Amino acid sequence: MNKNIIKAEDLPFEDKVYLKKGFTGWQVVFPIKNEDGSVNWKNLLTGGSWWNWVIIGVIVAVTLGVLYEYSSNLELCEDLLANQFPMR
Repeated sequence: MNKNIIKAEDLPFEDKVYLKKGFTGWQVVFPIKNEDGSVNWKNLLTGGSWWNWVIIGVIVAVTLGVLYEYSSNLELCEDLLANQFPMR
C-alpha cells in the first residue's frame, strides 16, 4: 500500500483537503484564497509546493541557455561568412 495515501477517517478534524475530479482521477487542489478571503501567497506563487517553483526555474534556465547558444552560433556563422566572402 502507498504510504502517501491517508484515509479520510485518519485526518484531523480541523484539517481541510480540497479535491477536484479530473481525467486521471481525484487530485488535491491548492486554493489561492483562504477561508477568510485573504490571498494564500504560497499557493498562488508555487502551486502548493516549492518543487513546482524549482522545476519552472530549471525549465526557464534551460530555455534561456538554448536561446543564447543559438544566437551566439548565428553570430559566429555570420562573422565567418563575412570574412570568407568580403563585400567588394
